[in-house]
Amino acid sequence: MKGFWAIPQQIAKRRDLSFKAKLLAGILWSMKDSNSEAFPSKNYLAEALGTSVKTVDRGIKELVEKVGLNVKRRGFGKSNCYHIPNWQQTTLTDQKKTTFTNHEQTKLTAHEEAKLTPIIDNSNKYNTKVDDKESSALDVIEYFRSKVKEVKGFEPEIDWGKDGGLAKKRLKKYSFGEIRNLIDWYLDSKHFERFGASLSVCLSAFMINLWKASKAGQKSIEGFYPTWHYKK
Repeated sequence: MKGFWAIPQQIAKRRDLSFKAKLLAGILWSMKDSNSEAFPSKNYLAEALGTSVKTVDRGIKELVEKVGLNVKRRGFGKSNCYHIPNWQQTTLTDQKKTTFTNHEQTKLTAHEEAKLTPIIDNSNKYNTKVDDKESSALDVIEYFRSKVKEVKGFEPEIDWGKDGGLAKKRLKKYSFGEIRNLIDWYLDSKHFERFGASLSVCLSAFMINLWKASKAGQKSIEGFYPTWHYKK
């Protein structure tokens, strides 16, 4: 739900979770990518909730012990990786700590639309700061954000789930260097003026085909996409 943090009803109805833990669960749920992972810093979470880092720590502890949140530390100066269980499908009746193996994590899917309750409108208030240097998908996102700010002079909005998932998909076929070249080309092209600062548009199959055609010196590929023509 764009512009809102959202919380699964299964979490909202829990009587053994504090209100702050439920809000924290909503933020993590809303930020998760296609791998059900999120990478916010504790300072960001504290700012988003208008509370202290210690309160965030207590909320995270509740979610780990009661509803199966998995936290991976990634080293000094890097935000934690939060693996979010499929909270909208589980009954969550067991209040003991749930352990998720890597095999179980790969089975988590999001094919069903979650029942969500909007809890905090975050429109134009916060920009998630992710400082991951190990995840190539996040490297792509950070490169896109920095280049838009450098070239166009503003900070672009990111759809963390959609953009991150598409970045990971493209990295299975293209190197990070090739994707950087694609982003540079897109920002300098007429397509940016029409479609704007959207990483998903930049990484779309349509835009990649135009980029490849440009590299090959071809100009006629847009003839295959008549609905995308520009008026002269």
